[in-house]
Amino acid sequence: MDPRLAFLRLTADITFSLPIVCSFQNRTSGAVGQVELNYWPPRNGASKAPDHLLLFILGNPGLLGYYPHFLSHLHSLLPPSHAILATSHIGHSTRVPGPTVPLSLSQQVASKVELVEAIRGYLDDWALQEGQNKPKLGLMGHSVGAYMACEVMKELNTEKPRPVCAAYLLFPTLGWIADTWNGWTLWPIFHRPVKPVLPYLSPLLRPLFSLVNLPETSQSLLLSPAILKDVLSLSSDEMRQIRELDTEWFKAQGADQAGESEGLFGVWTKGNGDGWVGKDGPLVQECLGGEISGRVKVLDGVPHAFCLTREHSEVVAEIVAGWICPNGFRPKTPSVPVEQPHHPLGSNIVPM
Repeated sequence: MDPRLAFLRLTADITFSLPIVCSFQNRTSGAVGQVELNYWPPRNGASKAPDHLLLFILGNPGLLGYYPHFLSHLHSLLPPSHAILATSHIGHSTRVPGPTVPLSLSQQVASKVELVEAIRGYLDDWALQEGQNKPKLGLMGHSVGAYMACEVMKELNTEKPRPVCAAYLLFPTLGWIADTWNGWTLWPIFHRPVKPVLPYLSPLLRPLFSLVNLPETSQSLLLSPAILKDVLSLSSDEMRQIRELDTEWFKAQGADQAGESEGLFGVWTKGNGDGWVGKDGPLVQECLGGEISGRVKVLDGVPHAFCLTREHSEVVAEIVAGWICPNGFRPKTPSVPVEQPHHPLGSNIVPM
């Protein structure tokens, strides 16, 4: 069994506070590096493999500090035999060292493929040792993390039994990012001459932090030139590479799935409220059968950076929990609080 994933055997007890901070060493050629992870083990404390492990792929910036309340709330809603593992991106961590040269979007995807294959093999071997049924492995991605989740499924789910049972796309950026509102307005920071110098100018912003309501994780990003360099490099790749949609593939992930809990599911912001999503949003929603199919949720008033407020985090967590456990979980009807929470500065921009 892969020793890089030995942390999956840790149990939720008083010894550890959740999430458990850990890491994974990628070895794929061209995508070598250490990636930071957060792990929520099954609440039942059993020594057996989890019945279902959900791997969450972050957006960009891939900083785990944006998501703890969302993932902790989701973990509390799922059955006690379920686990959640959240993965950052190589170079997007203040805890583990990054590469000297930023990884491209394709290289980051390759690192996720390696991680998913390793998890699939580890869970299968563990279950075989314990005489269990094969655990389910699902993916969940926010923003460009949703794009990465889809790319992983395209590469690995080519034969049955499929290694990944489902993917949950949260405010996904799946096509033509450069043509979105934020893609147009923020174009200068992703290109020369601004992009190369911006990471080195960011520490000069420290005196302004006391004057603005900026999330602590965003402050740590702006004070870390090396991480900011990786973030901007990945952003530039997104603008160039995430273009045309494979609509036939998306259609096959909806109506063609054998089970109601398999395939793709997605959450979007209503109307033009998401500055990172353009015409790809309605197209993918249509491919999945629209809201009537039960695979699509379009929310009014919940922004792209939903994870920056507790209220929005809980709304989205309840939706995902209902998809994962359609027969065993009945969430309350998602609703946005009557009094909208104050959106921190940059909530429409960070995370992407």
